[in-house]
Amino acid sequence: MATDAQRLAGRDLENDLTSFHLVKYASAVDGFLATAKNSGTHWLRYMASHAIAHHLNLPPPTHSSGPDSDVFIGHPKHAKVHPQAPRIGSSHNIPSRLIAPLVKAGLVKLPPTVVLVRAIPQALLSYYVKWRDEYPLGTLAEFLRRPPPGVRKIDDAWWFIRFFNRWGELAAALPGRILVLRFEDLQADPGEGVRRAWAHWGVTLSDADVAAAAAVSGREAVAKSLDPTYGETIVPDAEKREAVALSVEDEVHLAGLFGVHLKHDLGYGLI
Repeated sequence: MATDAQRLAGRDLENDLTSFHLVKYASAVDGFLATAKNSGTHWLRYMASHAIAHHLNLPPPTHSSGPDSDVFIGHPKHAKVHPQAPRIGSSHNIPSRLIAPLVKAGLVKLPPTVVLVRAIPQALLSYYVKWRDEYPLGTLAEFLRRPPPGVRKIDDAWWFIRFFNRWGELAAALPGRILVLRFEDLQADPGEGVRRAWAHWGVTLSDADVAAAAAVSGREAVAKSLDPTYGETIVPDAEKREAVALSVEDEVHLAGLFGVHLKHDLGYGLI
């Protein structure tokens, strides 16, 4: 029977041979935003979109989800809406580890990339509350202890380990191209986070641009502006989220997983 490490290595190998999203869309965008699941994707996109809209005197998106939220930052296959605005491709992509040597060899282009992450235990709790009624996640304890590599539609602890490892490796190999933003730092100073993201993408924001981003920051602002036709629960119910917490046994289990399998913790002290 295969070990956890062997199963994880098998999924990583598959990923290395197939995950070239960054290469495929490199020529279509001016930058990438790669985000871990349940780590503030819509929040950062909404703030950053308002900042660049103000910077260029363009209409900001009216919704924080759905097609309208995709005007400045969204799937790279979508065409530019405003020719004068940068186009940032957004995804939850876990890149092939072959990308770094290809970039270093000058064989492929990698636009400046911002990676948004969150402390894995908290991201897992948020994910569990959001999806437990739709997917067969079981109890929280069962969800946290799923064997690798996991069902493709379910992003469990193994998905986050793979995301952190691969982006951490790429950031170490290409430090000038990758900027890691942490959800917790964005919470502490949303405007500064947006300013840093756009600076990495080559845009210097004014204080007024940053203020436009800060004006739509926060859980309530994102929830209030959700597209009612989009269908996905972007902001989990606060009471349901607060009612779910890790047990001591859960914390010990995750610490064990991280100690063995997490190679890059991106500053969280999880290793």
